[in-house]
Amino acid sequence: MKEVVTILKNVASKDGLDYDFLRNTGLEYIEKIGSDIWTDYNVHDPGVTILEMLAYAITDLSQRIDMPIENLLASDENNLSKMHEQFLSAINILPSKAVTALDYRSLFSHIKGVKNSWIKAHEQLVHINCDTHPAQFSYTPFTEAERNLTPFVLKGLNDIIIDLEEDVEDPDAILNVVRNVYHNNRSLCEDLVNVTVVEEHPIAVCAYIDLHPGADEEYIQALIYRAIDHYFSPSVNFYSLQQMFDKGYTTDQIFEGPIPISGDCTSFEDPKGGFIDRKELSEADLRKEIRLSDIIQLIMNIEGVNIVKDISIGNCDGKLGLEGHWNICVKEWHKPVRCDKSIFKFSKGLLPIGVNVAKVQAFMDQLKAEEKAKQLAVTTQDVAMPQGEYSDAGNNTTMQNDFPDTYGISEIGLPGNASVSRKAKANQLKGYLLFFDQILANYFQHLAKVKDLLSVDESLKKLYLDNVVLTASEELKAKQTFYSQGVEDIKDFDNIVGNPLAYEDNLINIMNEVKGDNTGDTIFYERRNILLDHLLGRFSERFSDYVFIMKTVYGDSTSTNDDILRTKLDFLYNYKQIGCERGMGFNYCHPLQTEGDDGIWDTKNVSGVEKRISKLLGIQDFSRRDLVSGFLEVYEEKDDDDLVEYRWRIKGENKILLSSSKHYHTLTAAYEELYLAYHLARNPENYDLKKTKKGTKTYFNLTNPDITDENDEDRIVARRIAYTSTKEKSEAARDELIKLIRELSADEGMYMIEHILLRPDTMNLEQFDNDGDFLPDASPEDFMPSCLDENCETCSPIDPYSFRVTIILPGWTYRFGNISFRRFAEQLIREELPAHVLAKICWIGQPKGLVPDEENDMLQIQKKYKEFLKKLHCDTKIDSKAKLKKYRKTVNALVLCMNKMHTIYHSGRLHDCDNDETEEIGNKIILGQTNIGQL
Repeated sequence: MKEVVTILKNVASKDGLDYDFLRNTGLEYIEKIGSDIWTDYNVHDPGVTILEMLAYAITDLSQRIDMPIENLLASDENNLSKMHEQFLSAINILPSKAVTALDYRSLFSHIKGVKNSWIKAHEQLVHINCDTHPAQFSYTPFTEAERNLTPFVLKGLNDIIIDLEEDVEDPDAILNVVRNVYHNNRSLCEDLVNVTVVEEHPIAVCAYIDLHPGADEEYIQALIYRAIDHYFSPSVNFYSLQQMFDKGYTTDQIFEGPIPISGDCTSFEDPKGGFIDRKELSEADLRKEIRLSDIIQLIMNIEGVNIVKDISIGNCDGKLGLEGHWNICVKEWHKPVRCDKSIFKFSKGLLPIGVNVAKVQAFMDQLKAEEKAKQLAVTTQDVAMPQGEYSDAGNNTTMQNDFPDTYGISEIGLPGNASVSRKAKANQLKGYLLFFDQILANYFQHLAKVKDLLSVDESLKKLYLDNVVLTASEELKAKQTFYSQGVEDIKDFDNIVGNPLAYEDNLINIMNEVKGDNTGDTIFYERRNILLDHLLGRFSERFSDYVFIMKTVYGDSTSTNDDILRTKLDFLYNYKQIGCERGMGFNYCHPLQTEGDDGIWDTKNVSGVEKRISKLLGIQDFSRRDLVSGFLEVYEEKDDDDLVEYRWRIKGENKILLSSSKHYHTLTAAYEELYLAYHLARNPENYDLKKTKKGTKTYFNLTNPDITDENDEDRIVARRIAYTSTKEKSEAARDELIKLIRELSADEGMYMIEHILLRPDTMNLEQFDNDGDFLPDASPEDFMPSCLDENCETCSPIDPYSFRVTIILPGWTYRFGNISFRRFAEQLIREELPAHVLAKICWIGQPKGLVPDEENDMLQIQKKYKEFLKKLHCDTKIDSKAKLKKYRKTVNALVLCMNKMHTIYHSGRLHDCDNDETEEIGNKIILGQTNIGQL
């Protein structure tokens, strides 16, 4: 039998807790390296005493390391809230937006007024006419066409069927809530067509039942009614967290799918509380048949029923014939209901029993009230966050105080008449032991800071994400990955180190500066990336490919390392939302006014896929906005030699913030420097404050920290063309500039257009207009073009709508213009999209002003896309021929714009055969990667 190789979960040897092991190992090492000059290893030997003290100190450290992890992560104040800051609880990380039909049913069942729900595919046929060139599409058959392909069905369209709770006062309001909840959880490339109340299939049940003598016939009849009603149309039960555990479900099974709670990405106003047993939900489907044997079993299970003497079932269609029916087939997508022709008679022995109808109804009302109260009593609970006991793992004291008094280094010290030589020897021993004390003190402090290292530190968030300009000491703290602390309780410590306060400050500086051949920043980036990769690994996420492409393309510079850290931090801080909304589309029924966000433009109401891809690509702002913004500007400039050159500037609302320090011969070089300046400008250390030659005014330049030679012209990246009278005013202007730069979003972003939303009809389309006239069907010109040729032979897929997206990115930015980065981005996009979604990826556009606006693909796309989204919104009712015409015109304009756009590449020049000089690779013509530029 083949041996199964496994990895042990616990590989710790626990040797650090074994004092005898440590002592014996130390003695073996001493004997190995010093046996020629040291032969006495008895307990009275001072060296052995020091070894024993060190072994004891290591057992103390090991014991603290071996504490339960929740104790190491515990805080002395606000422990519970700080644990929630470090970890996402079950209810905050496990639920997701609806993906499967069962997810949607579970979500809708949490809506008050909804008893049950079902979701089915909406069948919308599209017919194909092959007699024309190009081929035509239509919702209606081409009756006169000689050549037709088999029609295809648009995929991703859904109908929702709702079973309302009893006594619902406003069914339309409930259906509107269902519609809004669906759109807030709409899957990518899917859409909603109809939301309807389930139609009924009336069934009569007639029975003659014998009861036990002491049974209450009215109460039993009420129980029978409720049992049959639940059998015909099962309710969805809600359970508490403990009840779900008692059912044998694990935490991940309980929190699977959408769990609507306040603040969650699936939440909506006032949902029902509790958890749904997904197995029960899958079984609570619309019945396809009613079996008489099932009803008999239900009645016999009721306490007080003796025997069912006679029973029959039948359709309530006016021709009630109940004889011989053992089962009744229910109409598809209909709910069976007990009709008023049902008759129940009772007896006790040979005596027939009459029932009081009013009492039966009273018992029915009582049972309904009890069921409702039981449901309302259930709440949605979270799994309790483990809370450890704070132990102050960093608390440390010198081991010198544990030495025998004869050494003269403990708190007692030396006698007053000790000689100078004796005091010197004691101080020498203290200094020798201080090395070991300090190593141990640092370990203890490092252990105490584990909870900071294994979380995204707040100071890091301020530095990289919150646009806060930190002081030098705050930035030092934010970049700290090694920790130290002074050794306490050493008698006459100042005799050893001189100034104890300066000693501790020096420790902090040493731990954060030079480590071997590496600088402090290098160590910070290396250590912090390892820690962030560990945190990302908790969610099975990795950024190794992103790091590789960034460093390959842009080098291992400070700005590149900052970008990598910022991307990882941003991803972790947004992971709750990113994980919950993965695979989702955007909500085009988003309320038009929600805290200044209309959900259409300048909005974060984008698909979950866009959010995740943006964070993985390091795009800081994933909002839907104008991507040709104008605040990052590259412009042409002609010199005296009449050659076109390029310069750049970063603009605020009313002023120029930074300008290029030189001109550039190619657009690529200008954007490379602009991209560098945009990222360097965030760090106050990259600014060089200068005085004018006369010394009366001050100004500042933006410099590249990777170039240390002050005479190198590439060191100054940008200039601020403004002077101030004092250094303090220049510093204030610099800080204001940094704040503005951090608030600005680069031109990087994306549009993801779902083709299913471009079909010529919409869920807002009324069947008739205000005058009662039937609204016209879509003409063939209103459909997207397909890849059918003149012989109607197709390239697959023929359907231009189903599960198709067009992803549009700005092709002129420095990163997005790089072919290697594009390849990485395209691969990542295809990996992150749901497997059934086919993407067309385009890199388009030019900076504003370089080409006429009507020739700038990105300007035209963002204009047409914005107009389309306004017309698509759920609040835009299409109830007239004029509105329908405008809507289809808007869709057609966007589709036409999408078909005209083309991917751009940076320009190159053909090689001059007479020029033997080596050309830069960035200026060469490479097939499929370059446009031929102009001389």
